[in-house]
Amino acid sequence: MRRRAKRNLAVSTVVANLLMITLTLSLAAILVAWAGTSFGSFSSGAQLFFAQRGQSVQERFVIENVYFINSNHTIMMFVRNVGVEDIKLVAIYVDDISCSGASTCLLVSGGGLCTTLPYTIGVGQVCEFNVTWTSGWSSGSIFNLIATSARGNRATFTIRSP
Repeated sequence: MRRRAKRNLAVSTVVANLLMITLTLSLAAILVAWAGTSFGSFSSGAQLFFAQRGQSVQERFVIENVYFINSNHTIMMFVRNVGVEDIKLVAIYVDDISCSGASTCLLVSGGGLCTTLPYTIGVGQVCEFNVTWTSGWSSGSIFNLIATSARGNRATFTIRSP
């Protein structure tokens, strides 16, 4: 009678498959735990971002009219809030020059004008800003006016001087 030779096997096929499945599941659990902490902190920042963008979408304002007063080189600008939230204007620019202290562009004070920035304009209200352009202008010059809010929205108006 012939005797079978004993085979030396380290692990059976079933046990090897079970070990591979266990290893794969444990690596997947580690990956999920790592991704959960990473995306958790990202999503809280994203929620804040989208909440602020939601408010800024409700903020709408326009520059309605612009007039030139040649006697003292003043640009009269009317800003109207047409949105559903109050706006806070923080800057006015004429040809990319800020009108809050630059030597060529100054906000005129006095009367019932909106003269100090930042200035809050309520829903449906109109505010008149007078800007002195000290370097003057020639006839037919093109001016680009920009009003900027605290939430980052902008209203632009392009006009040709008389």
